[in-house]
Amino acid sequence: MAAGHVAGSSLTPREASAAMALMTAATEANTHIMGFADTLVPLPLSPSMRLDDAVRAVSGLPFGATDCAQPMLHALDRGLSVDAFVVYTDSETWAGAIHPAQALRHYRERTGIAAKLVVVGLVSNGFSIADPADAGMLDVVGFDATAPAVIADFIG
Repeated sequence: MAAGHVAGSSLTPREASAAMALMTAATEANTHIMGFADTLVPLPLSPSMRLDDAVRAVSGLPFGATDCAQPMLHALDRGLSVDAFVVYTDSETWAGAIHPAQALRHYRERTGIAAKLVVVGLVSNGFSIADPADAGMLDVVGFDATAPAVIADFIG
């Protein structure tokens, strides 16, 4: 997450994802902000943090494989009611035992919640995780000033 730059800016994927996490924490009443390690780990971010403090808070964490199914599996394991999962990645999208699209379908079936999934590849490597036949999944590749509104419209 420290390599590359987002949409020709000077922001690294880590900085952009921290900024989006802070914005989400400030605008959504109920969020779980997590990071990828061998499992998901809570990130110590709050809506009142400055961006540089948020980047510093996440920079030293022991990040691991980017298994994009983990958010849905984590929510199922803990009985969390989630209406939207948003994953920010530097386009590393290692798949574990279950594909993220299947994990979302499993989450929906088990909970009865029509949850959505957005995977944002902050730099492009041509990845795709969303099932193009599922209107509740969205891949966003690259990032610019309009992306947050696109994501909010899709989730809303």
